[in-house]
Amino acid sequence: MSKTNNEEQPVTETDPVTPNGNGQPGEGSGSVAPNGTPAKKPDLPTIEEHSQNLGVDAPVFAAVMQAEGWAAGKRVTEAVFKEAVKSFLGAPMGGK
Repeated sequence: MSKTNNEEQPVTETDPVTPNGNGQPGEGSGSVAPNGTPAKKPDLPTIEEHSQNLGVDAPVFAAVMQAEGWAAGKRVTEAVFKEAVKSFLGAPMGGK
């Protein structure tokens, strides 16, 4: 938050969040297409879709969700999903 004078300006719960700093709340990372319109992020598959497409067994999938703190419907890239599964399967049984 920028200050225009020496007085402190309190932040309230109702202040809009503007992560890209352009004054428009909720516009994400601020990436812009060449024509000046906000760029749309590509749709990522859900973790359930990755699990099905890659043939991950249900118990392993549930354990990966737990280990990563993921909720149902989380969207990630295939690389992130594969790394999470690989990391889980390669971890010691005690989790250390």
